[in-house]
Parts: sequence; C-alpha cells; structure tokens
Amino acid sequence: MYQADLVERVHQNLAETIREITRRSRGVVHEEGGLLLYAGAPLDPALWNGVLRVHPGLPAEEVVSRARRFFEERGRGFTLHAMGPLDPDLDATMQSFGRKADSDSPEMVLEAPIGPPPVLPGVTVQEVNSDGQREDFLTAVSSGFRGLGVRDDTWRAAYPDVKSLSAPHIVAIVAYLERSPVAGAMVYVSHGVAEVIHVGVSPAHRRRGLGEFVTRAVTSVGFDRGARLASLQATPMGESVYRRIGFREIARYRWYIFPAAQEVRKP
Repeated sequence: MYQADLVERVHQNLAETIREITRRSRGVVHEEGGLLLYAGAPLDPALWNGVLRVHPGLPAEEVVSRARRFFEERGRGFTLHAMGPLDPDLDATMQSFGRKADSDSPEMVLEAPIGPPPVLPGVTVQEVNSDGQREDFLTAVSSGFRGLGVRDDTWRAAYPDVKSLSAPHIVAIVAYLERSPVAGAMVYVSHGVAEVIHVGVSPAHRRRGLGEFVTRAVTSVGFDRGARLASLQATPMGESVYRRIGFREIARYRWYIFPAAQEVRKP
C-alpha cells in the first residue's frame, strides 16, 4: 500500500474508534466541515475530549478556534490531534502560538497476522462479556495508565456498561494472574484496520511479558474479525514491545492539550 494511503487509512480508523468510544460512553460527537469534535462522559481532556481534522481543507486557525468554542461552551479542556504528514500546518500554528506538543507518539502498523501470545505460567485471558469482567478490565487498565496522568474514575465513566466494551467489531480482554486481573487491552475494527488501544499492565506486574501477551491477543482477534492491518499509537513504555511484535512506525501524532478555560484563569 502506498505510504500516504496507509497514513490516511489509519487516521480515519482512529477517528472512527474515537467516535465509537464517545458515543458508547453517552458523550457528544459533532462533525462539520471535515472536523471531528468529541466530548466524552469524562471531563478530562486527555483521552476523552478532543479534536481531529478528518478531511483536508479547513485552515488550521479555524480548527483551533472552532475547537475552543465547542469546549468552552461545555466548560472543559480538550486535546488537539496533529498527524505529522497530514497536519503540518496545525503544528506550525501551534508553534506560532509558542506551544510545544505535550506528547509525541509514533503511529505504528502491522501488516500481517501474527502468532498467538506466548504461554505465561499462571496467566489466563478472558474476553469481556460480563459486568464482573468489565470491572476487572477497568481495574487492570486504569492502574496501568496512572503513570500517564489518567485518573482511575475516568475509565468507568468512559465505559459505563458491557456494551461499551463488547460488539462484533469491538473486543476487550483481561489477563489474570491466578485470579487477579493484571493487564488488559482493546481492539476496534473498521476500515479493514484493527485499532489496538488501552494496553495497560498493573505496575506491580510489569516486566513479565504481560504487555506483549495482551497486545498479541487483541491483535490476533482483530485479524480474525476481518482486519487486514493493525494500528496503534505507542507510548514510550510500550514502543519497544510493539516493535518486537513486528509493528513499524509510519508517522507520528503530536498531542496539544488545552486546559479548561476556568483552569487557565486560576492564579
């Protein structure tokens, strides 16, 4: 696949994943003029509230101004997504405001199915299909994201019921060590792409291969459900794991976080 087509395809799949997460959390999705604005059930800007330009043509300054109006009306902050090859003008506009990206993540893809996860002694995996499994998934994944500043309570607001984690094209899994939930991950399939998200491992159980275990498991599920390509945005902690599995970098996302207006006004 031509590189530019590949970048556009994974970008559109990320946008569709965000739409699904937001709607299933009973949040608000607004699209107009090639701009995707999403306000999830949690108020935090990281992960749950943001803006993507999904079609070219809308000037960068207008992307920022429209996003500010949308989120100021709701009293919350947001994250601006800038995909390197698609949004160089967004980066330039942020730089003209004196802004540096709050984080910078490689967009990585895997273009062929992989083998099953390795056997880990005492570790079993379950697909989330019940309230108990949902609670176990949220417990494991939220603990893995604390170090990135994502509060535990936001996960339960984002995934309020089993339906928010389970559908023909959506699968969440939780890994257990003996009977304790220690890791989890999710996959969304759209546009023929399996978007791997929320790979989280409990801090007390890291460096045991659990991150690779759950990543391989959900990636395989994505291919089994019709994907021809897997995609993810890597954190610094997970990047080496994904490269070892076979994912390769094709672009980078930069994330600019805008706090809520009332937070900016605080002394």
